[in-house]
Amino acid sequence: QKSAIIIDSINEGQEFKTQSNLLLSQSGFQVKYVSGENVTVDFFKNLPEKNDLYIFRVHSTCINNRTWIFTGEKYRPESYSLLQLADLIHKAKPSLDSGYYFSVSPELIQQYNKNRFKDGAILMMGYEGLDSNDLAQVFCFEGASVYLSWDGYVCLEHTDQTFLALIDALCTRKLSISESIAYTMLTIGDDPIYNSSLKYYPLEHGYLKVS
Repeated sequence: QKSAIIIDSINEGQEFKTQSNLLLSQSGFQVKYVSGENVTVDFFKNLPEKNDLYIFRVHSTCINNRTWIFTGEKYRPESYSLLQLADLIHKAKPSLDSGYYFSVSPELIQQYNKNRFKDGAILMMGYEGLDSNDLAQVFCFEGASVYLSWDGYVCLEHTDQTFLALIDALCTRKLSISESIAYTMLTIGDDPIYNSSLKYYPLEHGYLKVS
């Protein structure tokens, strides 16, 4: 049986959780959902291995060509001091009026997750997940077959709608990566505020299918 894991550090609203679980289970996937404060730095140091599909419902950002993923763990200056000194993790705010959370770097994921993602597809829902290729390269170097994300900013409601359509295209309709993105962008469209688009890496893997 195929397996999917949804990693949801945002943990807002129920619709995405309900609909994604339904789409995936109806397509024959066994689904695990990890959310909120369970999405810690330590969790990212030991990501579950050998899933066919990894869906990251997370905040993310790209600074100086480094793509950072926000955890659901609140920032504490005294925690993970060596990782902070090594610039593998950082404090970050998902919005101006929120508190600080830990964010993790591509280097942390690569250092602690060797060969972890064997032939899995990575769906990164946060913004700027493919503004730079650095995070995509890390996941693919450690075994992932393909990585899909946004090339710019995106609002939460739009990324939820888009990735539900993408899951439907990949898993229910069994389209290829490139066909699924084309179908999703035709159905949902670019982000209405930021005009961001879905991309995938590497480009030569557009023919692959998830199910």
